[in-house]
Amino acid sequence: MKFQIRLARETDLPDYTKFLQKTYQETYINARLGLTSACFSETVFNAPGTQKYLLSNLQVNSNQKAWVVHIGVRLIGSVSIIEREDDYELRGFYVATDYQNKGIGKELWRRVLKFVKGKDITCDVYFHNTKTIEMYKKWGFEIDKGKKEFYRHWLEWPEQVKAKSIYMRYKLV
Repeated sequence: MKFQIRLARETDLPDYTKFLQKTYQETYINARLGLTSACFSETVFNAPGTQKYLLSNLQVNSNQKAWVVHIGVRLIGSVSIIEREDDYELRGFYVATDYQNKGIGKELWRRVLKFVKGKDITCDVYFHNTKTIEMYKKWGFEIDKGKKEFYRHWLEWPEQVKAKSIYMRYKLV
């Protein structure tokens, strides 16, 4: 399987939006939590606030890198990382379900590790996303006990819907 990885561009936003919307629907829906497909609908992903956030994830500069993965014209993966004062924040790391366990995530992770220098990498993960938590643990992340869990609520979600999230840390220092 031949895939291409390149730095992201702002013009990737429409494909990135569609890719993430599909990925979120495949990964994060949880009826017990009230996370329905409507929580991750096209309308939600195309809302102005969501679009602004997604565009910010595609920025590439000296403090932030974002890569996208394509097979032909199809976007199948992405990762974004930004340097903060005390650490690097992994802002998004996704590989389409059909393409997982084929080395794409590992290649994206190698690029992240080449970019980061001398600071830990942190990320937050939905607590019910056990598959991703286990993958991060396999790669050397630990649950960050120094940061408290929190509940994420998107503005477009019904008021009572909240998703528990945890912080994870990859120690480089």
